[in-house]
Amino acid sequence: MPFFPKKEFAESCAKNEWEGYKPEVIDLTEFMYDWLSGMSNDGIKPSIFPNDDNTVLLNIDVLLSDLENELENY
Repeated sequence: MPFFPKKEFAESCAKNEWEGYKPEVIDLTEFMYDWLSGMSNDGIKPSIFPNDDNTVLLNIDVLLSDLENELENY
């Protein structure tokens, strides 16, 4: 499942199989503790900031740990 840091990036990728989809803003706390938990339970890996040429599926535990570590800086 693709996730983007800004709405404009998501809009630029809304073509081909994603045409007609509209990006929605997700609160970071909700993403971290609701979305990622649910995706983990469903066996879905997130793809952060995919583009036309490349995408990487991330391990949810690693992504959550990285986000928590980054938030300690604020």
